[in-house]
Amino acid sequence: YCLVAIFVAFFSLGTGCSKTGSVKTTLAKIDAGAWHYNAEDDVYWQVGIPYVASPADASYETLGVFVPGAYFNATKKADGLFSVTVNTANAVSGYTSRTAPFVMPIETPGYAALSAPTDYVSAIKDYTDAGFIFVFAGARGRDHGAPAGVTDFKAAIRYVRYNKAILPGDTARVFTYGMSGGGAQS
Repeated sequence: YCLVAIFVAFFSLGTGCSKTGSVKTTLAKIDAGAWHYNAEDDVYWQVGIPYVASPADASYETLGVFVPGAYFNATKKADGLFSVTVNTANAVSGYTSRTAPFVMPIETPGYAALSAPTDYVSAIKDYTDAGFIFVFAGARGRDHGAPAGVTDFKAAIRYVRYNKAILPGDTARVFTYGMSGGGAQS
């Protein structure tokens, strides 16, 4: 099963685009005016972003995105959130807003479910300091039936690619990692 899941995930990931280049979905894109900012870590972030149009389980099928501050030009709004645009001039550890890779943990030992983040995740700092854009996607686990986890992670990556006009980074460079069942799903 593990080899089949890896094969299917690797060869069918695609961009989610039809032959005409358009994505057919009712799913909203990431709101460029709804970013939080962690000044201590210099990271813009959002959590609770649904990556599927009709979540089977909203506690899992959402994601968080954490972006190095240098990759955005931001304006603080009256509600305390930030409206952002991509800054193409800055670099972090040799990466620019056009070349930065995405990194996504697949922390699902034994194919367990992975809860989506509901707040800032301080463990991302090493990644954002290295110039990576950190995507933390929740996913259903073995209790939801196979291949729910792989399907969810695949949908999360497609959602990131669906938002390539909004997010900095190179959406063709998404790296996943995990141990045990997470490594197999990765």
